[in-house]
Parts: sequence; structure tokens; C-alpha cells
Amino acid sequence: MKFKLGGLILAGAISLLALPAPAEVLSVASTRKVIIDNLPFFVADHIKSFEKQGLEIELTHFQGGSEVVRAVTGGAASIAMVATSAAIIANGRGEKVRLISSWTAPGYGIVYIVPTDSEIKEVKDFAGKSVGISRPGSVSHTGLLPALKAAGVEDSVTVVPVGSPGDSWAAVRNGRVAASWHSAPYVLDLVDSGEARIIFDISEYLKEYAQGSLVANEAFIQENPETVRKFLVAVREAAEFIGSNPEEAAKIGSEAMGVPLEQIQRIISEAPKDFFKVGPIPTANFEGSLAEAVSTGALKTPPTIEDVSDFSLLD
Repeated sequence: MKFKLGGLILAGAISLLALPAPAEVLSVASTRKVIIDNLPFFVADHIKSFEKQGLEIELTHFQGGSEVVRAVTGGAASIAMVATSAAIIANGRGEKVRLISSWTAPGYGIVYIVPTDSEIKEVKDFAGKSVGISRPGSVSHTGLLPALKAAGVEDSVTVVPVGSPGDSWAAVRNGRVAASWHSAPYVLDLVDSGEARIIFDISEYLKEYAQGSLVANEAFIQENPETVRKFLVAVREAAEFIGSNPEEAAKIGSEAMGVPLEQIQRIISEAPKDFFKVGPIPTANFEGSLAEAVSTGALKTPPTIEDVSDFSLLD
């Protein structure tokens, strides 16, 4: 009986050793759920990239970049995807946040639209009119300025902050502005229904720009470098999956975001080459986002890429 009991205990011990280690829970923050920039998160979850790295991701979506940054600096999230310029501003203000990888580049998915029956056919037709942006210094603002300059109308357009995509379309509909910004995929509902026409996508003018980046709390990086490394390995696998399996990625995104499959397929197929990429941020792209950050007036001294980044955990 004693031997038998010992055998049971031994067997139980062996079975316990055979159990997989519990996944490490990692809190991650991002902006609004239904934007194409979030696709790698959904893909990584679907193809079990996080699970392979022993991670369980708790993904929380916020309405804007400032809220995402606060989540990271305040400890509510350890890692986040946010507009690169927002991270640069936060770091420049002394917040303990670091860029740890590129994510989406250059600018894409932000478009300028008008009602279908508008007399506006191209950017030069913005002359003498009011055009909406989300807020000064935003991606929508940064993408509009080179378009106006290229058309030679930068001095004859009144730029009006209008807020969210929904508020933006409302401003167009009530005549507050003649044209305004919107974002994919929701803008495709307006286009497909015949309510709106797209005048341009900011990708036509922002060629050297880091739209979204991954950031992390400095203390978390120092205390949990292996966790950060595993996370980066997982999302890199997802980004590469999107590039090599666009149709499957579209199905995953459609289901996760509740958006028609054909819309996600269109967005992926029309995206700039290597739009989703995990790796060091190219200096030229950083400089493009830095210019956006500086234009807000929020930075006393423009930082260098070395000042605000830590790419040491990228394999």
C-alpha cells in the first residue's frame, strides 16, 4: 500500500510536470477597434501567435491616442499601438514611454471625401473652401498639408477641426465644411452607398511617415525584457502572415471587426507595400512623424530617434 501510494504520488507529480505553464497575461492598449491598423492583433490571436509565445493578451481599445498613451504611462497597459507622433510628444514631455517597433507605414486609410454631388473633383478644387481635419497636428492634418501644397492651394483653404469620422461627415453634410477626412473601413459604407466620393488617400502624399508604432512603458521594458521580446515575435509573425495570406487575413479582420469581407479585402489589396511591418522604425519615417509632432507646438526641443526608442528587443 505504501509503495502503491508512492506510485500514485509519483504519477501525479509527473502529470503535473507535463502540464503546460500558465500563459503570461499581458495588457495591451490600442485605439478604436475598427481601424485597419489593428488587424495584426486579430490575426496574431487567430493563428495563435501569442499562445505560441506563452502569452495571453488583454487588448483594450480607446477612442484616441492620448488615452492610449495615458494607459501605458499610468500602468493600465504595458504595451500599446498608437500614432507615432503621439508617442513622440509623450516622451518629449517626460513621460516614461518608448517606441519599441514600427507597425504601420507610411500613412494609409485616412481619406478626404465630399458628397457625391459636390462640384469638387480634385484637391485643387479645395481652393477658397473650408476643409475638415480631426484636430491640429493629427494624422489627418499631416496628410492634408502636402496635398494642398502639391495642388498650390495651401494659402486659400480654411482648415477646420471637426473631430471624429462621424462628426466629420456630419460637418460635410450640414455644410460646415466642403470636404473632410474619414477613415477605412467605415468610409467605404459611404462610398458604396453612393453618399460620398473619395478625393484622395493620404498615402498619395505621405511617403516617409510612421503612422502607427508599438510603444511600451520604460519600467516594463527594463523589468520584463523577455515578455516584450515574445510579444514582438508574435506580432511580427502576424504581420508577415498578412503579407503572405491576404485573403485569410481579410476573413479574420472581417470577423473580428464586424466589417464586410469585401471591404477588408479592398483595404488590404490597396495598402502600400509592407504597410504592416515589425522592426526598427526607419529614420526617414521617424522624421516625418516628428515633423507632425513638432507642428502641434507641444515639444520644446525635438527629440532624436535615439531619445525616444528602444529597438533592442527586436530579433
